[in-house]
Amino acid sequence: MANINCWSNDEENAVLCTKSKTYDIFETETSNSLLLFKDLQFNDSLTKSSERTISKIRISAVFHDYLEVLPSKPHLKKLKDLLRTSVYKGPENEHEVNENLLTYNSLLTVVQASEEELKIALKTLNTITINDKIRILDFEYHFRVLSFMLKLIDENSWQLDEIDYEETMNALSDLIPTNVLNSMFDLYTEESKIIDGLQLFRYNEEKVCKFFAQVLLSSAGKFNLNEFLQAWKESVPEGMIATESMLHGIAIVDRKSSPNVIWAFEEKDLPETINERFQVLFQAKEKWTVNEISPYIQSLTTEKFDVNALLAKHTRASTTQGVKYYSSKHSK
Repeated sequence: MANINCWSNDEENAVLCTKSKTYDIFETETSNSLLLFKDLQFNDSLTKSSERTISKIRISAVFHDYLEVLPSKPHLKKLKDLLRTSVYKGPENEHEVNENLLTYNSLLTVVQASEEELKIALKTLNTITINDKIRILDFEYHFRVLSFMLKLIDENSWQLDEIDYEETMNALSDLIPTNVLNSMFDLYTEESKIIDGLQLFRYNEEKVCKFFAQVLLSSAGKFNLNEFLQAWKESVPEGMIATESMLHGIAIVDRKSSPNVIWAFEEKDLPETINERFQVLFQAKEKWTVNEISPYIQSLTTEKFDVNALLAKHTRASTTQGVKYYSSKHSK
């Protein structure tokens, strides 16, 4: 039988979780009376008889509401709040860390998400495991580790698709803890080719370029777009191409201002509820193309409501010079 958990707390409504899905539990009223019986027999359990028989049944309770279970997205706000206290800044800073760190199993008892959904969320948030505790990398430390890793490309004259895992581990093991290095390698690389029996890897161009864009954007509020694009292009490893489409989900570009500007605007910082999220999105930018807005609402899609369905329900579409834009339903 499948394992099912059901719980709530003072801050969140009740949910039901299977191994892979989360469901919201709602109390629903009905105009009909719902009667609770004990040992009630149904037609298929009765013996056939030509005589009519009447049995007395005791009504244990009468209800005018019932619980309804509806598919939901995992509730991850608490997870993000908890991880803020578990930031890993490197072994030299571990003395600053509160000892109340959580394991994966501990998180399962406090975060309203199924086992599979929690694993996906932890991977999306780029967490690592240190001594069985779930940690999130400090942004500056993340940048330092990735920079060390990428520097090896030039030092070893590697092609971008010929990254040697063992050589990376050996070269950096004195600078970076092994579990951190392994987590970062898993995050940024993928298998490419095998040469003389040795599995080689390539860095994921989009992930690397996106992170370097985030580094640049974190140093300023609004950035001159042309200056940013030039600095971004120069910051990524030689051979990687940074394109504007990589900025979707991490930044907003304003082409109405003079000069054009860009600023950081990340999906992970937005509200979890769909109405609040759309409100924040349209406060930040009046009109969006589907490619621009999709990364900000993809995490709220369900089996019945994909991105297009969410846009149809919550926004108003218009077309300007052949390009479809989405804006608030209540905008003038």
